[in-house]
Amino acid sequence: MFSALPKSVQAVCASGAGRCSALNNLNKVSSSPRKEQLRCQHHASGDIICPSMVQGIDHIRDPRLNKGLAFSLRERQQLGIHGLMPPTIKNQDQQIEVCRESVRRFQEDLNKFTYLAELQDRNERLFYRLLSENVEELMPVVYTPTVGLACQKFGLIFRRPRGLFITTHDRGHCFDILKNWPEPDVRAIVVTDGERILGLGDLGACGMGIPVGKLSLYTALAGIKPHQCLPITIDVGTN
Repeated sequence: MFSALPKSVQAVCASGAGRCSALNNLNKVSSSPRKEQLRCQHHASGDIICPSMVQGIDHIRDPRLNKGLAFSLRERQQLGIHGLMPPTIKNQDQQIEVCRESVRRFQEDLNKFTYLAELQDRNERLFYRLLSENVEELMPVVYTPTVGLACQKFGLIFRRPRGLFITTHDRGHCFDILKNWPEPDVRAIVVTDGERILGLGDLGACGMGIPVGKLSLYTALAGIKPHQCLPITIDVGTN
């Protein structure tokens, strides 16, 4: 049996029945919430969220769990989010229509891109359904050609970090950076060095929009789950 305790501690604890119970208690303490979450994951489907570990406001703040106004009254009461959002209940179909109208009211594609990025950060299910049902209209916004302009304006529209950033200063520490990625079940990786972003030249870290946009299409069109996607930007200069 695997134990997080050193063998010397295990040996001492194994000398008596009472001490064995102490070992069990220490093992429970040493088990982090993250490890417990990994034990709950369903590898067959790729799902990683253990409902018993999520409480209250997390159901609204986490884009993987948030359903917006689609939470029923019963769900709001059971999840502890009753009163934390407007009382109106709108199913996903109604929310999709609102999102579609919201996108179309923007004249500039960069504004559409920013709106969709904020939707992705807020409600992933809504974002990917909107994208999958309006591919012809929205693919040029999420990916080429609009993503090129979004990369150029990356510093102005940046809201929330996505992906892994590896620079020339991280030499010798790349493995540590990879370990920092919070999702253990990665099945699709898109990497860019940021040097030739759609013919725009070297954009460095601002080129992250390319792998993020491409992986969004992998999810919307190929069904790869968002948490199984890993965008990476390797920024090592132009030499």
